[in-house]
Amino acid sequence: MKANLEVVYQSHMNALYSYLLRICGHPQTAEDLVQDTFIKAYDHLESYQGEDVRPWLFRIAYNAYIDWYRREKRQVQTDPGVLAELNRSTEAGPEEAYLLQEQVGQWLRDVNTLPEKSRQVILLRDYYDFTYQDIAHILKISLTNVKVTLFRARAKIKEAQQSEL
Repeated sequence: MKANLEVVYQSHMNALYSYLLRICGHPQTAEDLVQDTFIKAYDHLESYQGEDVRPWLFRIAYNAYIDWYRREKRQVQTDPGVLAELNRSTEAGPEEAYLLQEQVGQWLRDVNTLPEKSRQVILLRDYYDFTYQDIAHILKISLTNVKVTLFRARAKIKEAQQSEL
């Protein structure tokens, strides 16, 4: 695995950075957390048991975020403008890209109003397309808790979107 760590880094660095930026809202902090994630992954290779590497790395990234959050002891706000820019479609024309950017931006603003746990679950499922089991593993919560939290978070997002119309 150590020989392949560079390949793993190249394959997952951008996704981890994007995830950490979404949850912490600070580009420099996200970069530091990505670095911490790979340092911890290298230091704890003995705990890697051959499972899918992506959820394993996201769990390490989530734990690095939690450690940082506890040290900061303040509420983290995500900047939807930065997030919308990261999600701009490269294949669509300018009009479609703008509309998609607005839709994603509004969805992310709505997600940002959710409590921390709900925000984590909905981002991991609906934005990063992790399975329920992977989310439970990453966040160290039960599968039932993931499903209930996701259901409630989606309901709140739907309610917010309907009230905006």
